[in-house]
Amino acid sequence: MNYHKLWVWRESMNLATVILRHVGSCKHYFFKDQIGRCSLSIPSNIAEAMVRDSMADRRRILFYAIGSSAELETQLAIGKDLNWLTHPDIKQWQSTNTRIQISLHRLTKSLSQPQSR
Repeated sequence: MNYHKLWVWRESMNLATVILRHVGSCKHYFFKDQIGRCSLSIPSNIAEAMVRDSMADRRRILFYAIGSSAELETQLAIGKDLNWLTHPDIKQWQSTNTRIQISLHRLTKSLSQPQSR
């Protein structure tokens, strides 16, 4: 499957790009590093999963993407609570991340279904 065509991959790429642009100036290196890593991990894991031959491998790696999305959800909440993230679009980022999580769960579930021929 060509992951470039997946909405969830494109949307997670966009979200990672937006977040990385914003946190580049964050003075808290450990936070900037962690939120950067988890936001990058989501589309990276989707891409890796979709080039695997084994459905079990695809599902396993997509679960890593789901985990990274949960990490990002946590990082956004912490950054907002501590006023380390003050961008007016944080709620939009959180909403987008929630939609990504839902889509990843659906994609993972679809890979668990027997394929008809």
